[in-house]
Formats: sequence, C-alpha cells, structure tokens
Amino acid sequence: MKLISSMATPLAIASELLAIAVFSLPIFAQTPPSSPPNSSDSGLEILGELAECVSTSLEAVPQADRQDLETLSMQCVFEVVILGPDGTLRSDANERMLALLEFTGGSLPARVVRGQAKVPLNPIEDRFLWTVPVTLGDRTYPFLLDTGASNSLLAHSIAAPLGLAGTPIPNDLFAYMVVGEDCSEVDATLMQFPHVSIDRATVEGMTGMGLPQTTIPQQLSGVLGLDFLSGFDAIVDPGRLELQLLPRSPAPVDAIPLEGKMGVMTAQVYLGDRGPFTFLLDTGAEVTAISQDLADRLSLDTTDLPTQEVVGFCGLETAALTTLERVRLADRQRDRLDAVILQKGVLDFLGIDGILGQNFLLHYKQHWRFDPPNALGFPDRGTLILSPATAP
Repeated sequence: MKLISSMATPLAIASELLAIAVFSLPIFAQTPPSSPPNSSDSGLEILGELAECVSTSLEAVPQADRQDLETLSMQCVFEVVILGPDGTLRSDANERMLALLEFTGGSLPARVVRGQAKVPLNPIEDRFLWTVPVTLGDRTYPFLLDTGASNSLLAHSIAAPLGLAGTPIPNDLFAYMVVGEDCSEVDATLMQFPHVSIDRATVEGMTGMGLPQTTIPQQLSGVLGLDFLSGFDAIVDPGRLELQLLPRSPAPVDAIPLEGKMGVMTAQVYLGDRGPFTFLLDTGAEVTAISQDLADRLSLDTTDLPTQEVVGFCGLETAALTTLERVRLADRQRDRLDAVILQKGVLDFLGIDGILGQNFLLHYKQHWRFDPPNALGFPDRGTLILSPATAP
C-alpha cells in the first residue's frame, strides 16, 4: 500500500469568498441589480450567480441555521466560482475569484512570515516519507512534510484543545481534491490556524483544514503544506535528513521553473521521448502517479497490469501499477520508475497529467524557491534546484 497525500484546494480563497457569500448574498438577494453587468465574468454577475445558488439551496433546508448557511455558501462558492460543469477546475477560476474579491472590496488576510529554521527530517518507518517538528501553542507535534498539499492540515484532536473550530466542508467537494474512493465519512473543516512554528521559523495568518486523526497519514498530528513552506526558501536534504527554511533568495538562471496551480507547484516532465507533461511535485506521495488520460495517450495497455492499493485522505483507491522506463525533470532522470495510474480525484480537478513522488524526489537534495503570494494568496511561480543526495 502506497501513500499519496496530495491535496490541492484554494482553502484560503474559499474562506474569504465564503465570508462574502454569507454576509453579502442576503443583501444582494434583496436588492438585485437593475441592469446586467457589462462583462459576463464581472464580480457583480458572479455575486448574482452566488445569490441564486444559495437561495435555491436554502429551499431544501427550510430551518437552516448559521452552520447550514455557511456550508451551503461554501458549496456554491466552489460550484459557481471555481468548478466547471464537469467538476474540474475552471480555466478562468483565478480571474473569477479576483473579480469577486475586487467587486466586494474583499482581501485575503496577509500571512506574516518570520525567522528561519534547521530541523531534522524524521523518516516514517517503512515509508519514503518524513515528518518535521511543528509547534502550535506550547506543544510540538510531528507533521508530514508535504509539498503536494496546498494547505496545512491539523487533526481535530489537536485543534480542539487549542480552541480551534471550523466550518464543515461538504464531502462531495472534498472528494474532488484528494486521493481515495470514499469521502462520505470524512469530517473535514476549514479553520484559521494560530501561529505555526518550526524551530525559529514562524508563519501567522494561515487558513488550513481540520481532519480526523485517523484520516491523516500514519495518524500523525498534521500535515505541513505549501501555505507554510512557500514563505521561505526550503532546502530538503535527504542525504543529511535535514530541512532548512531560509529567507527568500534570487534563483539561479539554470533553476527548474515551477508553475503554481491552486497553491501547489507543477513542473514539466518527460516520459521517455514523450512530453512535456505537467506533474505536481509531491514529497507527501511515496510513489509517482499518472492519470488514466495520460496512460491512454501513452498507449499503455492496462488490461493485465497488477494493481496497487494507494491511500489518501479519503481512504483507499485501487490503482494499476506500471513501470515508466525513463522519467526526466530538466537534466535529472530516473529509469524504470514505479508508478500508479489514478482514475480520478486531484489530477482531474487540476487538469494535470501526474504526480512526481518520493521515489523520484528523494534521490535529490532540493532547493525550493517561491514567488511572493499573489492577490489570491499563493505563488504563481517558483524554481527548484536538484542535486544528487549524498550522505554526510
């Protein structure tokens, strides 16, 4: 069984848009515009679509309380602003979110980043994964180091003593963004984190997710995602089993370019002499994965392939197991790399071809650099330097 803990969701954006939906829509519904807006994608029209969605949804819940309103509003934010009719990410999702924020005068809370850190990478037994020590309040907990998670996660059992409460996330929305076949019993919530620290590196103002501890890989206390890591230069050194977090620095000209997509970072990957293909780079995935669509384009016959169970935030998913003869990222290459073929979930939602996991990445020391966050709270671009991992 292999772990793939990728999760791409614009949670911080959803939090702000949720507030807009909850507080602005009742007023908008009472005083709709007298004439249509000039642009089909203007913030005014999008707000009108949200009002109609929430109003229709409330008809099915006549005795709705505030939590019902928040949950229905979140569902409408995703359906109207972020998702296309087929359940995948809209190509203009960023533009629609920006238009709504600008029209309503909303803004995302700025994250405050301070300090730097050097901490050990603690290997998880029998896994190609690491934990790092994360401090919340006056206690330190083991969190999975996960560059494939746009937002950090916290176990409900840790959040409750800290007085953190969240807004429920509808299970059918959560299913779009993670690996696993059954999200029906996953109690996911959206919450504001207190200041989060690793050694002397601290980030305040993060919006993350609460999950039952049983759904977090290895039942850890949490997952450290790019909402924290992207505030720094992050140096992941598998040879020395060390993570360094440093102030941002300029990237060298030969660095591998990264493109941001809803809070995660993607790069162009070649498979044999085919490509490039867009892959998410994920230290929280033990194994590399490709989409069924990419398998079809590569003419892979999956009929008689063995299967491998992979586990994500929504439990198990059975995937075909294949071998990629050559996988290349810039000038770094691995031959005969095991990979699983995923049928649905985060790959379809993001419209990407695959996930480059730890069976590729752990062979290299990685220097991650990230652009400052854009108006939506995540970096548009970044860079990566890969050098062979060597023991001290």
